[in-house]
Amino acid sequence: MVKLTSEGLRPVFWRIRLLLGKEWVRKALKPARQLAERLTINGYREYCTGPPSGRALVSYVVSPLLPPPRFRDRVLFSNWGLAQEIPRALNELGYQVDIIHYGNAAWTPKKHYDLFVGHGGHNFCRIAEALGESTVRIYFSTGIYWREWNRREAQRFYELAVRRGYLLPADRAIIEGEEEATSRAHGIIVLGNAEAVRTYAKYPIVIGINSAAYPVLWSGVAKNNYGPGRRHFLFFSGRGNVHKGLDLLLEAFADSGLHLHICQHLEPAFARVYRQELKASNVHSYGYVPMRSATFYRLAAQCNWVISATCAEGQPGAVIECMAHGLIPILPDAANIDLGNWGVRLPHCDVPTIRSVIHEVAMMPEDECRHRARQVVAEISESYSVERFRSSFKRAVATIVAAVRVGER
Repeated sequence: MVKLTSEGLRPVFWRIRLLLGKEWVRKALKPARQLAERLTINGYREYCTGPPSGRALVSYVVSPLLPPPRFRDRVLFSNWGLAQEIPRALNELGYQVDIIHYGNAAWTPKKHYDLFVGHGGHNFCRIAEALGESTVRIYFSTGIYWREWNRREAQRFYELAVRRGYLLPADRAIIEGEEEATSRAHGIIVLGNAEAVRTYAKYPIVIGINSAAYPVLWSGVAKNNYGPGRRHFLFFSGRGNVHKGLDLLLEAFADSGLHLHICQHLEPAFARVYRQELKASNVHSYGYVPMRSATFYRLAAQCNWVISATCAEGQPGAVIECMAHGLIPILPDAANIDLGNWGVRLPHCDVPTIRSVIHEVAMMPEDECRHRARQVVAEISESYSVERFRSSFKRAVATIVAAVRVGER
């Protein structure tokens, strides 16, 4: 009998996607996604070691927990892993957990909850009001303060218009305001370092925690030859061409003699504006590339660097995944990842700065690249493990709950 796991199912899915076309698959799966958004999970207690001592409600993502445990995704931590680990962390704290989708506008609580962990501005306030004041309310944010996020993105599009003359539509703007939700919360847990926490400065309790990457079994992490890879840079990213800084990277790599490998969906309007840069012999565009696919592994072996010029994040999960595979990060402060003495900081996200940095690191000695890559892998194993995320999340929840209980005395 053949055993199917999440690792085994992913290649099957991507073969179907290639054969039928991604647009057909997207349309075919849309009803399933809509159904999943309306589904709820009641009484989740897979990781409770005894009778639950409390009841928690999580408003985030439901679908990653619908399959049996052995079929659940163990590759994509954000957002699939987050959706699995948050309820597990709450189980380990003694809570039985009910889970709904953060966009579910029809669901209404019909029981008491000791704890509510919500995400996004879609239904947080409506649910918080229905639960009453005795419930501890935590806002879980995967990004910086929403107004600062939108301000930074708007600045990037303005700068693009000044440089190139084109007005492109916003690609990662937060449309559903979060102000009332963050104000109603007793505390906020945000993915990111102190830089991310600072954007929430006006709120009394804000705790930053690192995201994570699933364990890597790929043998290429221990590659021996770092010489050729010094000239190869991987841009591996979720959507948002301008938000993630691809426009700046394309301009910086133009006529550089260095290779930029792009793994991101290109919006048609963006591709038209940068059609000449995308045709350059040193620019290689692959479209969307799944994590831990054959193409991903080939590029991870070819490149020494993962680079991003993002304007706003919580923490970019795609970059963390590349770091777990031994790529050295080149990042701005906006990525909210502490770079230690192994990463490379982009002090400014402008074309001259990026161009200067990529030429400088391309000359880095091979032994130095090898040393840094090993430090990166060690840092991910230590500070960005799934276990570290879970323990950090539990500690943050306990801190907020304790602060609320002290305030009630």
